[in-house]
Amino acid sequence: MSVRDVINQIEITEIEEELKHDEVVRFLKSRGLEKTPVLLNVEGKTVAKNFVATRELLCKYLGIKKENLAEFLAKMDYESAGIEIRKILPLKEKKRFDLLKELPALKYFENDGGRYITAGVVIAKRIDADPNKPESYNASIHRMMILDGKRLVARLVPPRHTYLMWKEAIERGEDLPIAIVIGVHPLFLFASATRVPEGMEFRYASALMKGLELFKVGDMLVPDAEIVLLGRITKEKAEEGPFVDITGTYDRVRMEPVIEIDAMFVKDDPIYYSITPASSEHQILMGIPYEPLIYKSVANVCKVKNVVMSPGSRHYFHAIVQIKKETEGDAKNAIIAALAANPSLKGVIVVDEDIDIYNYEDVEYAIATRFQADEDFVIIKGARGSSLDPSAGKTTAKWGIDATKKLDRLKDFERVA
Repeated sequence: MSVRDVINQIEITEIEEELKHDEVVRFLKSRGLEKTPVLLNVEGKTVAKNFVATRELLCKYLGIKKENLAEFLAKMDYESAGIEIRKILPLKEKKRFDLLKELPALKYFENDGGRYITAGVVIAKRIDADPNKPESYNASIHRMMILDGKRLVARLVPPRHTYLMWKEAIERGEDLPIAIVIGVHPLFLFASATRVPEGMEFRYASALMKGLELFKVGDMLVPDAEIVLLGRITKEKAEEGPFVDITGTYDRVRMEPVIEIDAMFVKDDPIYYSITPASSEHQILMGIPYEPLIYKSVANVCKVKNVVMSPGSRHYFHAIVQIKKETEGDAKNAIIAALAANPSLKGVIVVDEDIDIYNYEDVEYAIATRFQADEDFVIIKGARGSSLDPSAGKTTAKWGIDATKKLDRLKDFERVA
């Protein structure tokens, strides 16, 4: 499956008006299209956006209801998911290329450090690993600023897999071989954003997509993509940033590894995919993969019904956990389990089965009528949090709210229909 299959699956708004690479975000906002799947004309090239901009779109690709998403992902068996390796992907090699001319990479906000690739999945191959085995690869999404016609600088976050693979290669005196694939199926994009055991991203994508085909491009295995860049992450470093992150605030400038691109392959009239920083799509891809992790963790301590990352927290910092409370203390245990499952999580609200966790007004009702601050508020000081939280220092304080009914006074909490 490819990104082109999706175009026939969902409603898409096509804009023929030609836009410049630094006009797109303002244009979408002015038209109210921030969450609408779109195909844009950016300086004569096709740019796709917002194919995973809502929970409902993600669930449409999966063929499930949104209420079942966390449980579906938590219980999915992916380790034995099938993968078919093929040799031919209809791509043409660009013998001469300039990234700034060939790619309609966007400058999203005025103070960005440059033009960025935001939806390029980095397929990294482990040093000395068998290139024909899917388990030899890692797939992950990294923001990449274009330095010039053949070089990028990528934000690698320690201690995640790509960073560790790069560090190992550099310590051995080698570059880390990679492919950057742009314009993949939305479920492959989602799989690349999900935390799974090392070497399991292709299997996870296959389980989501009900089958995955991989293709040989050079000495790498890649999924169906509109654009494939072959290159290496080198030991050289350059300034990366500033760049807007999930909070809608600017992340600081860092010295990050430089990627050298050796070859470029494209389909005819390729569709370039782009994710707007801090957008709903950015939040969905970064935040929702934590919901099954929290679901599984909470399931170890009580009967969990559902989990959502809250939109007000950018789908990243706060979670709402719904449980079937069977004993007093279940909600407190759920808070601890949820915070342990996701180190970036800052706050957890635990509610009963009758609360609509997709409706914050209903969640606030639970807080107003079932929560007492001196009994039901949990604070954990000095914990490791997210570097993306502008309020945090070296550590952060985490909190939990037990907004569940007291089991010995259930009649006091009965709601009229």
